[in-house]
Amino acid sequence: MVDAARRGRVADAARVRLGMPPMVLDDEQLARVEERASVDLAAALSRWPASQREAVLRRVVGEQEYPEIAQDVGCSEQVVRQRVSRGLAALRRGLEDR
Repeated sequence: MVDAARRGRVADAARVRLGMPPMVLDDEQLARVEERASVDLAAALSRWPASQREAVLRRVVGEQEYPEIAQDVGCSEQVVRQRVSRGLAALRRGLEDR
């Protein structure tokens, strides 16, 4: 939680340096966020190939670097990047279909 708060401060400081206004969401946008948050992520992930699921979970949830994942699973960094990219694209498509 401390890391998340720290990243938020970093992101906020970068936003200020760039002269970007804070993001303000209206009720409709908040409802859409809430709707998307109700996605059964476990069910969505279960439909993916195991290699893709592992790559996305390790990169996004575990915050591991691509070279580390590639070494652990015995493939190239480019293959891991492709698996993560395809997995996130599939997740995005699933969210857009809702």
